[in-house]
Amino acid sequence: MPCSDNQGKDWALATYLTINPSIVIDIGPGAGTYARLMRPHHEARWIGIEAWGPYIADYGLDDLYDIVHVADARLVDWTWFPTTDLVIIGDVLEHMTTLHACVLLERLKRTADNLLVSIPVLHLDQDAVNGNPFERHIDHWTYEGMLNELGAGVVDTWHGDVLAYYWWMRP
Repeated sequence: MPCSDNQGKDWALATYLTINPSIVIDIGPGAGTYARLMRPHHEARWIGIEAWGPYIADYGLDDLYDIVHVADARLVDWTWFPTTDLVIIGDVLEHMTTLHACVLLERLKRTADNLLVSIPVLHLDQDAVNGNPFERHIDHWTYEGMLNELGAGVVDTWHGDVLAYYWWMRP
């Protein structure tokens, strides 16, 4: 689904305000949850990377983001992006294999000064939604599994019944 559970959103907003970014890359914005939540509290340049093009019109992403690229984040050449203050990857990694997720995280660690990662920690089966194959849940993460994958640089975490959040900062 193009939106996320409400759990932890207050923690995510507080983390965003602490980071105080100038540039934000939001991977898999879906309905624009994080831009809607965070932009009213602090002005930054927002770039969306959305794999499913129809979401741009469906959710008015052109109005929420300064730029929206239609691309699968796994295929983006992240070396083209300058070092970015904050990359948000909210409820995206479960939509790919664990191997692809780990490779993407390593690439993002070279691009981002800060990562804000959100993942479901409750196993939720999901197929394509409204024709969008990118909505299919492929792999499941645990709180500890993501903590171990992010490794050194994890500044803070938040853990709920449905979602877990991680703030990773470049060491």
